[in-house]
Amino acid sequence: MKRAALALVAALALPAGLAAQTTVDQKRPAAPDGAVTIENMAGSIKVTGWDRAEVQVRGTIADGAELELTGPERQVHVEVAPEGNPMAKSDIEVMVPSGSSVSIEGFQATITVAGVAGSVKAETVNGSITHAGPSKDVSLQSVNGAVETTKASGRVNAEAVNGTITVRDASGELEASTVNGRLTVTGGSFSRAQIETVSGGARFDAALSPKASLSVESVSGAVELFFPAGFGGDFTVTTFSGAITNELGPAAVKTSTFTPQKELSFTSGPGGGRVSVETLSGAVHIRKRQ
Repeated sequence: MKRAALALVAALALPAGLAAQTTVDQKRPAAPDGAVTIENMAGSIKVTGWDRAEVQVRGTIADGAELELTGPERQVHVEVAPEGNPMAKSDIEVMVPSGSSVSIEGFQATITVAGVAGSVKAETVNGSITHAGPSKDVSLQSVNGAVETTKASGRVNAEAVNGTITVRDASGELEASTVNGRLTVTGGSFSRAQIETVSGGARFDAALSPKASLSVESVSGAVELFFPAGFGGDFTVTTFSGAITNELGPAAVKTSTFTPQKELSFTSGPGGGRVSVETLSGAVHIRKRQ
């Protein structure tokens, strides 16, 4: 009796994520450039591209849950189907052909993607999303968690409500937004970039192609933009109560006797690119890249 009681106490003392899990390791043939969909509501999802024409899923799943690995070679589906508690944690690693297009869905789950050359779509509610690799067309959305992407290309979309956004060495067209969190874009080159924040600051330190457009909107966060000395662009900057500093040209002017609103409009270099910035109470700093 004492031994049984001790075993019960030990089981109850385990953290929820460690209690009663089952090890899984399954494989299924997959096309080198097919589609792979993955669902795991709670825990973690790690996706890695490799050079094999198959999908392999390994890890640990909650007791009573089932791992479903189904579908034809061009449309493989991976799902952790929980039993009883849908928020019981399962941690899976999914190896996919590197040319795959991947769609990932979680709820209380962290998501990591690396080495996938096809499109990547990842969504979670409570958890971070980290992406790295030469993916073409990337869409990452988290409600409560940081979002990071490195070396994405094509159309890049990154969204968070409560979390930072970090975009590194990307290229193509960018749409990035966050409500409560800092938004940072560094490296890479864009033909169009649209950035929005509410209470977090924004920093853009990347290249713009000729005749590219950059649009930045912020409510209360400061905006920092970095450009090379010879950058050719047409600038329009407005702020209701924030300061404007400009290292590429003239100073801002006050536009109203009754409000602190300021505006700045100028052309740097030969022009051609379009840069627009609008803030409510956040400062705007236009910097010359060293």
